[in-house]
Amino acid sequence: MLVAVTENQPKIAMGLMSYIDDFATYADVQREIQWYHANQHRQLLLWKDPMTRHMTAVIGIEEMGQCVLVRLIAFGSEIVPYEQQLVGGEIYGALQNYYPKAFIMGTIRTQDILRDWETYQIKNLN
Repeated sequence: MLVAVTENQPKIAMGLMSYIDDFATYADVQREIQWYHANQHRQLLLWKDPMTRHMTAVIGIEEMGQCVLVRLIAFGSEIVPYEQQLVGGEIYGALQNYYPKAFIMGTIRTQDILRDWETYQIKNLN
């Protein structure tokens, strides 16, 4: 399940974002979260694992007309690399349900991940 990160409760998102190499310091993470909250078309979403009910991933998106651009993705340490495609496929499906009429696309960094997730979703629907 996707859950929006509000301005009043960014701590879980901050922890998950700290796994991204670009955010080496607390100030870097804080600045990125403020960047998302500064525009109504940007949003940080947490992935709530349906089994454990823990927040295990964060995804940063930007709505751009009929597109949703996925700007960042980070998994918590409990999601080991070989599980990331499975969880990512679930996130992709939930994101598509959240924005049913939008085309989901990625940045140079996130496009390959999204393509893998989309492929995973297609395989599991058949």
